[in-house]
Amino acid sequence: MVDDDRQILDLLELSLSLQGFSVTTAISGDEALKLVRQRQPFDVIVMDVLMAPLDGFETVKCLHDILGEALPPVVYLSGLNREEDVPHFPGHRCAFLVKPFRPAQLAALIREQAAPES
Repeated sequence: MVDDDRQILDLLELSLSLQGFSVTTAISGDEALKLVRQRQPFDVIVMDVLMAPLDGFETVKCLHDILGEALPPVVYLSGLNREEDVPHFPGHRCAFLVKPFRPAQLAALIREQAAPES
């Protein structure tokens, strides 16, 4: 989970942990890139869009440069509906959730993205 707002990051980490998810957090796009470079495997990436200096879309493009086809599904979170700006890669799954949302909505999207395609 990547978000530059520590309170949101902590709240979502707690909420998702209580729902049985194992959560790793990053406070910036740069920190997320460091985690991936350490070869930590992730099932789904939850990415805030509005961050600086790297926004969520730029961060995912960098993650794709590192991981290629191994990039896990991404759930984008944003206070603005910018779904048309989501970077798309062939064969890659993603979802977009506009804030405010209920933690149960996020959990459902994560489960949906993590589920194997049939």
